Amino acid sequence: MALLLVVLVPSAFPVGGLPALGPVLNPGDGVWGRSAPVSDEAPVVPGLAVPAVISFEANGLAHVSAGSDDDLFLGIGYTHARQRLFQMDLLRRRAAGQLAEVLGASAVESDMFQLDLGLARSAERDWRELPRDAPARQVLLAYSDGVNAAIDELIARDLLPENFVLLGYAPRRWTPVDSLVVQRMFAQSIGFTDLPVTFSFLAKSLPADVFGAWFPEVPAIAQHPYDKGPYRKLPLTPAPVGADPAAHGADPVPGGGGGGGVPAVGGLAPLRERLADLPPGTVNRIGNSNAWAVSGAHTSTGRPMLAADPHLGFSLPAIWYQVEGTSPGYHFTGVTVPGFPAPVLGKTDRFAWGVTNAQRPTSLFYLEATDPARPDQYHWQGEWRPMTLVRNRIGVRGEEPREHVTRLTAHGPVLQTQGVATSLWWSGALPSDNLSALLNGLRAKDTTAFRASLSSWSAPALNFVYASPEDIGAFTVGVTPQVEGHDVALPLPGDGSADVAGAIPVAALPAVHDPADGVVVSANQREVTGDYPYRYSTSYGFPDQGWRAATLTAALSGATGRTADDMAALQLDERDELAVMLVPQLLKALQGKELAGAGSDLRAALAGWDLRASTGSAQAEFFERFATALVRRTFQPWWDQYHVPQDPDGWLPLSSGKSSPVKDVLRATVARWVVSDPGNRFFSLPDGTRRDATAVLREAFDEAVGQPAGQHTVRFPSLLGVPALDEGPFPAGGNSRTVNALSGETAEAGTAGPSWRFVVDWSAPQGAARAICPCGQSENPSSPWWANGVEPWRRGEYWQVAEGPAAEPVSTVKWRLKPR
Repeated sequence: MALLLVVLVPSAFPVGGLPALGPVLNPGDGVWGRSAPVSDEAPVVPGLAVPAVISFEANGLAHVSAGSDDDLFLGIGYTHARQRLFQMDLLRRRAAGQLAEVLGASAVESDMFQLDLGLARSAERDWRELPRDAPARQVLLAYSDGVNAAIDELIARDLLPENFVLLGYAPRRWTPVDSLVVQRMFAQSIGFTDLPVTFSFLAKSLPADVFGAWFPEVPAIAQHPYDKGPYRKLPLTPAPVGADPAAHGADPVPGGGGGGGVPAVGGLAPLRERLADLPPGTVNRIGNSNAWAVSGAHTSTGRPMLAADPHLGFSLPAIWYQVEGTSPGYHFTGVTVPGFPAPVLGKTDRFAWGVTNAQRPTSLFYLEATDPARPDQYHWQGEWRPMTLVRNRIGVRGEEPREHVTRLTAHGPVLQTQGVATSLWWSGALPSDNLSALLNGLRAKDTTAFRASLSSWSAPALNFVYASPEDIGAFTVGVTPQVEGHDVALPLPGDGSADVAGAIPVAALPAVHDPADGVVVSANQREVTGDYPYRYSTSYGFPDQGWRAATLTAALSGATGRTADDMAALQLDERDELAVMLVPQLLKALQGKELAGAGSDLRAALAGWDLRASTGSAQAEFFERFATALVRRTFQPWWDQYHVPQDPDGWLPLSSGKSSPVKDVLRATVARWVVSDPGNRFFSLPDGTRRDATAVLREAFDEAVGQPAGQHTVRFPSLLGVPALDEGPFPAGGNSRTVNALSGETAEAGTAGPSWRFVVDWSAPQGAARAICPCGQSENPSSPWWANGVEPWRRGEYWQVAEGPAAEPVSTVKWRLKPR
């Protein structure tokens, strides 16, 4: 899962009329001292019905207690805005395509893309269509009242966050549409992917049998689906051909008819270039999360336990805001996204849940047939039709506004017009009332009601793993488009032959409840077996291959007497399943090979390695180099033979040091060959020279020995991209295959991983929870709550989650809110 809120503001030199911000953004000096410390207050808050209390623990964790449900969400909005207002404002601006208004010309490209993607169009439709009597409508209004009360107070007290002062603007008032667009930005960050475009370069270059051998439908390593069947084949649920609210099948153009063919896939290079230039987090490039539950048969107390750690990009301030909420109708604790009122992960008094990204494509790319002689038309269902044109005006700081036209076909927005017009069907643009689903879940009295409440969830596609005092389970939510006779993990023809035929019905989506073995694991592995009767996922449609699921399944299956400490320790596990597969094979291949110096030392070190990617492990660092070399030695000759093209992101060249979903799939493929098919034909060279697994393992070992050693690190970047405000880099362990995951642009530099660790033990009457978020609750670098989670997180420590009366003795600051 990726919710990166990074927006690059110039920090070393003036750009676009902005001042050089670096000198004044250093923590401890500059402007940061102007913020008032968090202390006891008694603010008068307009819109509040009865007094409410917001209390803070010494570590910054917040508790909101209110006399009415509306006041609860007003209080959460007020707290979010007091602690994260600048982050919230950047997030809503980024989602709606309004960054350039405050950041200047450097943000225009991001704004144009977001306007094309249409999050604001979808959010505005959702608000219009939300019933007047829907509880979610009142929650959104109350939340907005709380945010606006905080904005008015901060302006009146001259305490707006310093970033507003530096950039010379004040935030506009918050609206329910802003919260809905923030929710859709969350869906974009973890659900919008360009993998079909990336893998189209390979599908076009490789013969079909070769592509299928390298990139199989079911990942090459052994899978551990949580829903093993039997499955039901039910009729598809209707789903629109176009998900965007502005897209429609326009009437044929008079005198139309006849149509050209779809241009070659190679014409997608301009789209790759466009996507590569956008800010981090625009496209999901991080698919890692863990969540698991065990029944009482496996625990020391006889009660179920749950553990969850969503893997997202790190940022300061944190992407999450942890809060307990208490009112007559609600009691929950968990993490919220600043700008959105309800927790995404957490617990109530009756159940606890975590989420992971579901392994199935929900971003479909269509290659539209167009003709230069017919501008703004496309050929669909046998007729030429006009594109829908949405005219946007982009405000640019220090410059004249710019006009941008969004073009839509029946499938959705056109993201590329050069070469081949490419439009997008994306589930994140479908009508959505996810807030109602979450609110119903928070009020559910049992897990049956909890599961039913989330059946209307549309996007992003997620796995919810849950545990109550009595039961455990997991289920998938989100619209899963089906296209007859086509691979949705690759670009589709836009002529009407590959239109969305419907979606997998909710009743047929992967789910399990109280499995016989008492263990549920969801770690981005394929949720179903190859017998699943619907088109689901491919190894290249969601390139997590299931390494972490293998570790978790092995650790949990059959175990008894587990404690919450055991669950927490498992979240820190750094066993590398790829090393488990390959190191014994490598050592066997090296038998009889004369080695000297570093090669001899490394062979001996590997022989004594515990196969864990621990901090400072020379073996783990070398193995990462070796695994990369093994992919290159195996596939590069064939890469050259088939003339696989370069791509703008550098994901396709096997010589690149960049992390890549392509290499992730190929590592699993070659590992399976090494173990079970050492004579595979692709170990040999295209010219007929014979090689086997042993020869290639030796070549890869020699190559890796000759490369310089590196150091694996983790860094926590600041929201503003200002190095002086970053934390790290620090030495770190883990990689994208370990339960304690760490990933980044390169294998050595990690900037994403467990964004919140959470463990719940239901042995206590209302459950006992512990959690830790790297980074902190405040967006002010001078606050003690700015980065106070970094060190405990690095040490593998947790903060006890205080709830109800237990929060009173640990609360050090209280805001006693009074109604006007």
